Amino acid sequence: LAALTGKATKSTTEEMGSLFATGYGIYKGFYDDMSDLEFGEMFSAGIATAVKNYKTSGSEMASAISALGATATNANVPLEEQLAIMGQLQTTMSGSEAATKYKSFLSAGEKLGLTFLDTNNQLLSMPDILTELKSKYGETIDAVEKRELKEAFGTDEAVALIDLLYNNVETLDSGIQDLQGSMKNGISVTEEMAEAINNTPEQKFQVLKQQIHNNVEELGNGLLP
Repeated sequence: LAALTGKATKSTTEEMGSLFATGYGIYKGFYDDMSDLEFGEMFSAGIATAVKNYKTSGSEMASAISALGATATNANVPLEEQLAIMGQLQTTMSGSEAATKYKSFLSAGEKLGLTFLDTNNQLLSMPDILTELKSKYGETIDAVEKRELKEAFGTDEAVALIDLLYNNVETLDSGIQDLQGSMKNGISVTEEMAEAINNTPEQKFQVLKQQIHNNVEELGNGLLP
């Protein structure tokens, strides 16, 4: 799975092997009804779909997940939502920077007089939180309102996240739904992406060079005596 995901996301087997180990530690408890294999296939599909949808790479998603750690999972944020948020942020920044902004955001909200929790005291989804903020501030946030957000959330990173996602609620919501659908279908999306890369002229030429090298090596071994 790590090798397949590495091929699909233009990263390496080693990077994805490390990411799968990190992801297992962070997320598996959230999906304890799944077998290890089922979880691995779902995780692979999530990473591959995020890379495809947000034009990022497996390496950047690995950086984002490593930097975010268990912060969002401990707040009961589903994996598909985490991937969609960090993927969308990566359209303008690196994976680790996206994770830093997301971590900062998860730490506050009460000072605004808004509740970011549902009736079961669970954190609302990011699209719902942004909708709550829009109900307070309207379609745009001016400089004074940004100062108020900074006082409430405590960091410029959290305000920057709100600023970047504020007018993209529908895009974020559809991204979450798309990821959720892909992750239910196992590794089919990963296999399609890997196959597409394998079928490029550049990749076919690389395989041809490897085959020629292997044949020359075999011939040389035969002539050694």
